[in-house]
Amino acid sequence: MLSAYKIARNKLVKSRQVDTYTNGHYHPHGECYGTVVQMVKQGFLLGQGNFGTNVGVEPTGPAASRYTECRLKQETFDMAFKYVHYVNWVRTEMDDTEPEFLPTMYPFCLMGSEYTQGIGFGFRTYIPCYAVSDLHKRLLWLLGIRKRKPIIAPITDCQIVSKPEVLDQLLTTGTAKLDVEGIIEVDARLNKVKLRSWPPGKRFESFLNKFQKELSENMIGFSDLSVTETEIVFQVMRERNRDKIFKEFVEKLQDSIKGTISFETTVIDENQKVKVMPIDEMLINTFNMFKQINDVMLQEEINNTQESIVEMNTLEIIRPVLSECLKNGYDVDQSLEIIEKETPISKKDAGEMINKYRIRKLLTLDTDTAQLKIKSTDLMEKKQNLTTFVLEQYGG
Repeated sequence: MLSAYKIARNKLVKSRQVDTYTNGHYHPHGECYGTVVQMVKQGFLLGQGNFGTNVGVEPTGPAASRYTECRLKQETFDMAFKYVHYVNWVRTEMDDTEPEFLPTMYPFCLMGSEYTQGIGFGFRTYIPCYAVSDLHKRLLWLLGIRKRKPIIAPITDCQIVSKPEVLDQLLTTGTAKLDVEGIIEVDARLNKVKLRSWPPGKRFESFLNKFQKELSENMIGFSDLSVTETEIVFQVMRERNRDKIFKEFVEKLQDSIKGTISFETTVIDENQKVKVMPIDEMLINTFNMFKQINDVMLQEEINNTQESIVEMNTLEIIRPVLSECLKNGYDVDQSLEIIEKETPISKKDAGEMINKYRIRKLLTLDTDTAQLKIKSTDLMEKKQNLTTFVLEQYGG
């Protein structure tokens, strides 16, 4: 993602370029095209070309990295890169620099459309993702702004049948087992049923194994009509006992698409320790980090604005003397000597102003500090009301 920020912020570039840039600057341990593909599928990068699909009977893989292109989405820039230059940058093993962290509004692992899973450091990790609007509601409640406690549910193409207490357990502890059911659409009149989803972790072949008798005896047939969403249609093939076969098949199918998702949010905390972190803690930690970076940004902006005010005041003092010196044919060094004698500005400071603005610009530059003072006051008010300023960036 950092590589996309560096070379694919404003235009589509070959995915291979993002991959090799990452290897050359940050991660010399093998290609990362799989991560590029996942970032596109999760909606953090804009992709062009065939990035594969997970719908239907068989997932299809992406085209080779030389055939696809990607670009950093504007939403991702706004979410995590707007203040990245205010983060401390450190050296990489490739002798480049990278930010210690991305100052994101929400944890990336909680956004997107697919759960974060894997085994790292000897620990199983299975992290849910949520709609950003739901994360926003929960964050406002955690901050004491929203009074009613929102029990938010992970994004899933299945139906969650667990009670709200289990959903809240996941939010407050980081571990929970959610009971889910896949979604089917039954058309009894035509003896057809559409399979729209099944629990994560199960493969379509596992369903077919449960219907070997029906399939081998040609009682039931199926076709995969999936395009952008899963749509597998089962239909009774026999005319004899048609309704009975269909009823028994639907009951068996409904039972087979029940399952459990075991979440375990194992992450690395800010002290580089492995721990199971509650969703609520992730949200608060990330908000505080984003707030801290906003505080750094505002302070730097205040400092820069006040330095500009000092500079404009300095220019206002030295300009008339410098103008008179130039009229009298003095060179710059002579002019600096006179400025130091006739004004409170030192020769060194005056010289820095001349070098920075050049003489022609210095003599014509608007030195009115009214707008700068307004800006400085506005920045200081934002810093004093930091939480409000930060929350305004989160929007509605």
